[in-house]
Amino acid sequence: MAVAAIVVADVTPLLANSLQIQPTIYRDISLAKGEKKKGFVDVANPSAEKQVVIMSVQGFRQIDDSGSLTFFDDKQIAEGLLLDLEEFELGPREAARVYFLLDGTKLPSGDVFAGVFASNKPSEVAAGSQQAVRVGTLFVISNGTPASHEADVTRLQVSPVQFGDRISATIDVKNTAGEGASTGFFPEVAVATKPYGEKTVDGPLLFAGRTRTIDYSVPGNYFGPILVSAKVGSSEKSSLIFAITGYWRWLSFVLLATVILAVLIRQLRTLRNTAPKD
Repeated sequence: MAVAAIVVADVTPLLANSLQIQPTIYRDISLAKGEKKKGFVDVANPSAEKQVVIMSVQGFRQIDDSGSLTFFDDKQIAEGLLLDLEEFELGPREAARVYFLLDGTKLPSGDVFAGVFASNKPSEVAAGSQQAVRVGTLFVISNGTPASHEADVTRLQVSPVQFGDRISATIDVKNTAGEGASTGFFPEVAVATKPYGEKTVDGPLLFAGRTRTIDYSVPGNYFGPILVSAKVGSSEKSSLIFAITGYWRWLSFVLLATVILAVLIRQLRTLRNTAPKD
């Protein structure tokens, strides 16, 4: 499995659009033992100035429960994710396709975390006013024997009474591998709102020992007691709530007003029938 995301560092407002990289997401990339695969990223220069682009490869790791990443040079990853271009020029509004080769014989086995980055090289003329801009694609690669991916639901926070247009909850999921283990994945969380059904939510990237928070929100027309549960593998937490959402917000008031009116009419009739007659 793989994913990609845009990462921007040292960006000034004037150069915020000086480089772009696509695609932003790579999914379902896995390498069998010793397998090789080719792919590409497209680097574009939407600015009106010529840019010299420098390509690089680094490894990365997650450093906290907020999902912050740190990047580092790794020879094995750089050799296993080989780029066909290292430096090239892009004219105004030009783009280039940079091919890469994923080599399972050179990459570490199991989960591999790497990034392909494109950086602009400030010109000597404008060196005093330009800052470097770096955009990149992050890869989470399964190479050879898949690593063990296990997680626990450590917290399910949901308001006991929900009124609005949706049901909302906060779910904490922890990768149960020991911190520092080379494993990371995107957990699939099964969130149920019984008796209304179940929905699978893709969680954020979760490194070993880390806990990430998922803000769950599902619009709909819900009324009455609902058992909200979140499950990953065999780990599950649940909470009973009472919900009035969607059209039930006004329909419940109409029904309540109708019931109250019916009771009042019945009471008035009872009083009239029991009142003494002259």
